[in-house]
Amino acid sequence: MTADAGSRYHVLDHLGPYIRHPPVAECYEILDECFSGYHSALGGHTRKDETPVRHLVTRLLYISETTSVSARLSASWALSLPAMSLIRNRYEQAVRFSWLARQSDHQELVKFLGSYYAKANQVFRSLTPAQRTEFAKTGAELHDWMDSDPTKEQRAFLKRWEALSLESMASKRDALPPLADTRLDRATLADLYTPIYRQFSSVAHFDAYAARMLALHRAPSGELVLAPDPWWPATLAMYDALLSLIQCNEALLAFEEAPKTIIFSSLYERWCVAARKMTAD
Repeated sequence: MTADAGSRYHVLDHLGPYIRHPPVAECYEILDECFSGYHSALGGHTRKDETPVRHLVTRLLYISETTSVSARLSASWALSLPAMSLIRNRYEQAVRFSWLARQSDHQELVKFLGSYYAKANQVFRSLTPAQRTEFAKTGAELHDWMDSDPTKEQRAFLKRWEALSLESMASKRDALPPLADTRLDRATLADLYTPIYRQFSSVAHFDAYAARMLALHRAPSGELVLAPDPWWPATLAMYDALLSLIQCNEALLAFEEAPKTIIFSSLYERWCVAARKMTAD
């Protein structure tokens, strides 16, 4: 089986003009080396004889990497509001993954897997007759459990994963022992809930706060354009790089029998230098 995210290389050949800005370029290089380092530690993109847990991690990291690529592409073209929505997704991905990675047993993982059955049952039971007909045409099979009506107790059992809010999960994650004794492993996530998740949720919710993030800015041509502040692409790249470093590092430490290299720690030090320069500027 190949966990192929190789098409991202072709996509990243079409990055926009903001890649010429030094802070954006540095964060994008860190992101490239982060995901390349993760795959190299596992011997490349090909996965063989994965256990169910490792295959789950492969799927989760695929979602995270492709979301990161999409955010990079958007931000490089100054499509900052769509990129904000994607970085909001990256934050949720990093928090939930890290919460699972730092557990001392599999109880939270069982809750996570149970949530699939709760969501699938909810989705399929809500299909209209016409939608069911179209679904059948795809050749997909509708299992009995997907269409059953679970009891209140069964529904509560399968939805245990949803009982903990993302904000609480981030705080509880930070309180758990880190997987190693490095600055990267001690990096926190709860303090990013408001600047990333709460703020960028406005874009997803299409509310008035999102509209107020737009203003008239003077373009190099002298023309006034309606856009978010021009410093947003660098900030979004910085957030993406941090979340990806945390997630790739913990994926290896918690779930893989792979060489524990210092690549992520060294990349984190580069990230800290870039973040300080951005703050100073």
